[in-house]
Amino acid sequence: MKKLSQNQLAGQRGEHLVAERTLAMGFAFDSRNRLETGIDGILELRDPQTGQTLANWIGAQVKTTDSGAYTYEDESGFEYLIKADDLEYWSGSNIPVILVLVRLCDNSMFWKAVDTGSLSEPRRLRFDKTQDRFEKGAADRIAALCVARDRLGSYVPPMRSGEDVHLTMVRVVLPGEIFVGSSLFASGRDAARELASVGPHAPFDWVVRNRRFLSFRDPLGSPLSEIVDEGSVESIETDALSLVDDVDDEHLFIELLARTLSVQLEEDLTYDRESRALYFRAPGQNKGRKYRYRSLVNETSADVVTVWRGKDGHVGSVRHHAFVPGFQRIGDEWLLSITPTFVFTRDGFRPHYSSGALIAGKKKKEKNGAIRGQFLMWRHLLVKSGQNTQHQLFDRPDRNSLLRFEPLDAIKMPLAVPEEAWRREDPNAASMVDTEWLL
Repeated sequence: MKKLSQNQLAGQRGEHLVAERTLAMGFAFDSRNRLETGIDGILELRDPQTGQTLANWIGAQVKTTDSGAYTYEDESGFEYLIKADDLEYWSGSNIPVILVLVRLCDNSMFWKAVDTGSLSEPRRLRFDKTQDRFEKGAADRIAALCVARDRLGSYVPPMRSGEDVHLTMVRVVLPGEIFVGSSLFASGRDAARELASVGPHAPFDWVVRNRRFLSFRDPLGSPLSEIVDEGSVESIETDALSLVDDVDDEHLFIELLARTLSVQLEEDLTYDRESRALYFRAPGQNKGRKYRYRSLVNETSADVVTVWRGKDGHVGSVRHHAFVPGFQRIGDEWLLSITPTFVFTRDGFRPHYSSGALIAGKKKKEKNGAIRGQFLMWRHLLVKSGQNTQHQLFDRPDRNSLLRFEPLDAIKMPLAVPEEAWRREDPNAASMVDTEWLL
């Protein structure tokens, strides 16, 4: 007598449900039926915009149960133990393989790449009931498995429509004139030493190299007259120096831009020599600070200086929002690139001993939205700094010698890069964590 067991029926139902869900995600699905020995079906990626199939495949093994709880199941997740022979079989695969668990009583489906177990227990997979649901929202993470990590140039189109992309740059509007002349000193270091003896508040938005003086500020009638030959100073159009093709002159001009920017923002920011970043000043020892700015839509604020205290109440570190400025010329335009980062101090002023490790730990947690928010904040501050009609630094009531900044238009991309795809790491990243203590 020929029979079909309940397990056979449940398995077939599970495969049909997975096939239907896979098609709803926008993938092609090919069931292997009789000839399968450990992979029930093959998913092929498909460009959602054009419908073009991409010859990128993912193997899927479906495990179906009628009812019952999984191992250590609770509201957040559960565990699943892969059979040893299954894992050995999948380890030899030349395509990614995922495990899809189907429970018929509640129509739940969860998925996981089979090689994401820990180094000590590679057969044991931990499923998160929120992040690991086998549904349309998982399409980007599944597609990301096809990115070849052993060679450059592999590309898997994202599974979403396009979005606006903001270049992390602003346009620099230069002052119309620049002052040039001969310096009484051979180097900027010697000139700075002389200025320091003249007064503690002498400006430093100038450069001296090989007795050549450059500044957007008129040195005559200011403390800068102490370091220049007054008879040699003349005003020329800024374009005469900013658009030259000589590499040395361009580097000199970039140095002048960097110094001018640092002085222009000095009321709010200070310079960290080690990281070459400008960061928000603390209002006092172990005191936090907020900065209000306008995002893409609304007025908002950010904690730009944050004090972190331990359980005993002692200050562990103070985190300062910072950015690394980078001036560059493209054609006849000057642009300022903005690279958001952080500076850590012990009390708001003294450098922290473990600043590098703290920055690395913070950046690992940053998502695209947080980085975008930081860029918008810095862009707002820069644009505002050049709009001040009553600039009080060093008695500069006019804005003629200030750098001004303009936002660049967003670029409309035909496709979007999903957040999960950016965050995706090597499939064995979880295993690698287990060995970090050896480094």
